[in-house]
Amino acid sequence: MAHPRLIAVRDALLAAIQDREPNSLILVLGPSGVGKTTLRRKIEQLLVSEMLVDLHSDPGRFPVVSVECIAPESGTFSWRDQFYRMLRQMEEPLTGYKLNPGTPVQIGQRALKFMPNAKAAGLEYRHALEQALRFRRPLAVLLDEAQHLASVGSGRRLSDQLDVIKSIANCTGTLTCCWARTVYWHSGI
Repeated sequence: MAHPRLIAVRDALLAAIQDREPNSLILVLGPSGVGKTTLRRKIEQLLVSEMLVDLHSDPGRFPVVSVECIAPESGTFSWRDQFYRMLRQMEEPLTGYKLNPGTPVQIGQRALKFMPNAKAAGLEYRHALEQALRFRRPLAVLLDEAQHLASVGSGRRLSDQLDVIKSIANCTGTLTCCWARTVYWHSGI
């Protein structure tokens, strides 16, 4: 049996997602062990169930994109890695060979522009992610363990990290929900 507060939060979050304004950003904050990841999984299930009819008529659409923000080994969060993981979660074909404005490669009669998968810049992956989100039109992007965004290099602030998320939401019209432990988010944001 689920805890009554978890049910109330689930209902409130689902209502916020369904009645959302375009380009919205929702933060789900709480200490470790209160059920944030359980809540994320339940929201995923509910959004998929809600969209089953739409998914049959539009198989290219995704109901939700849900990815964990990985703790950085280097001490600094990697957007390049995050964008790549999100593309892979959407089963985006040829993730390592997304079109970009780089040097053309001649294939038959066509000149194609590819980015190399091993050295792709975060900006190129971001562009590919934005295109995929526009095409797949998920109801929401869910980022679990978002406290890892706080692992920033010198001179950067946590608000800069949230600006990246908000910018992607603005560019794609996609709602983004971030799940994070509160201990990292007491900086007044």
